[in-house]
Amino acid sequence: MAKVATPRAVLAAVAAAFGLAALALGGLAPSAQEQAAEAQPAKTFAVPADSGWVDTGIDVGPGEELLFRASGEINLQRGNPEAVCGPAGLDLITVEQPIPNANLGALIGKVVQLVARRTDEDSGMEVRDEIFVLFLVGPENTVTVPFKGRLYLGVNENVLKDNGGEYSVLVVRRPA
Repeated sequence: MAKVATPRAVLAAVAAAFGLAALALGGLAPSAQEQAAEAQPAKTFAVPADSGWVDTGIDVGPGEELLFRASGEINLQRGNPEAVCGPAGLDLITVEQPIPNANLGALIGKVVQLVARRTDEDSGMEVRDEIFVLFLVGPENTVTVPFKGRLYLGVNENVLKDNGGEYSVLVVRRPA
């Protein structure tokens, strides 16, 4: 006869996987942040090479751990077979890329905290004052979030209009 897992056993296994020992042991109830992270602990995003920053819609908190696993292929100059790379990027560094010491075309991320919104008097356009931190994702990485903000993903290059292809990125959240 096959053994069927009880709801408590399933909850304990999920809690243990995310480091929630108190929940697995039936102790303290999870915080609102932990409940939100558990509701969607993993999500996959497409990061087109020609789109700039992709808003993941994920709001993160300080100390939260984000695990990334990426695949796919992009072309940093359509029609040029030597400009094709994966999430690790090309072994080439330029002075005009968001993270200067990371490979050109590598998958990168940023956490942004909005400080203020205002309207530019000359152009009438909205200006967003932000605090942000950039980090290398590459094919696989784990990042600890430094402060509360929104997670964005992108390509380590500033000239995007001639790019093609996309990365597929799995993001797994572990609450602080």
